[in-house]
Amino acid sequence: MTRTPVASTNVERIERLRREQTSDLVAVEEPLQIIVEHGEGHARAETPLAMTMRTPGHDRDLVTGFLYAEGVIAGTDELISVRHCARSETPDNVVRAVLREHVVVPSRLLERNLTVTSACGVCGERTVESLSKDGCTQIPVAADAFRPMVVRRALALLEGSQAWFRHTGGTHGAALFDDDGELLRHREDVGRHNALDKLVGAWIRDATHASANCFVVVSSRASFELVQKTVRVGFPMMVAIGAASSLAVETARRFDLTLVGFARESGFNVYSNGERIALEANEPAFAQVGAG
Repeated sequence: MTRTPVASTNVERIERLRREQTSDLVAVEEPLQIIVEHGEGHARAETPLAMTMRTPGHDRDLVTGFLYAEGVIAGTDELISVRHCARSETPDNVVRAVLREHVVVPSRLLERNLTVTSACGVCGERTVESLSKDGCTQIPVAADAFRPMVVRRALALLEGSQAWFRHTGGTHGAALFDDDGELLRHREDVGRHNALDKLVGAWIRDATHASANCFVVVSSRASFELVQKTVRVGFPMMVAIGAASSLAVETARRFDLTLVGFARESGFNVYSNGERIALEANEPAFAQVGAG
């Protein structure tokens, strides 16, 4: 049975002077188990790596992006295949990723059965220092790489690209833009980290633009998980509709990511590396908070 991202449900609508039985559209949330086949030759093994609650759709992108963000793979050339598992009792909700023999799954992932919720991402201990150990490096800073008007254009295009959100009001969006504000890719999910994993998975599969010339916009707040995923890919700027957490700011400053929060048509806050955003005549002012 093919899963759909949106479902209809019965509701009772209550207003001041009446109540009625009607229907409403809601975002679908279902579990997805991620299984990896890994190891060399005779020592190959299948390991249930993680369970995530996600909106069905772009599942293979989600798994690819998750494996990349968690440091399992360095690129799609380290994957033999990523497919729904036909042997499972619920094949639409199980994806099996087959890794090449030389790929070593980090022990921190094998030592625990990871749970990835639609709210908070991976339930496990991650620190800013651990990202350096996982191979994340500082992102080169190019002054005046992005214009404020490009950020505003991206906000409008993100809103227009969120078809599931328009129907349900229950999904997050993540979108990738070039330095002219052109929409390159977009993904949606009930989980903000899942939406970004889907975007990253699609990006590394068929990237056509250099990461240094792109930036990410997310419809949620800027959490540590979202920042670390953006840093790992090497996109120089992340724009969030909502607030930034303290660890997100710390991580952005550590790796020279330009982090923008509370992004609106009228302005936005820049929490780190504001030199990437050009100051242009006749542009509405934006607030820069503790740039470093």
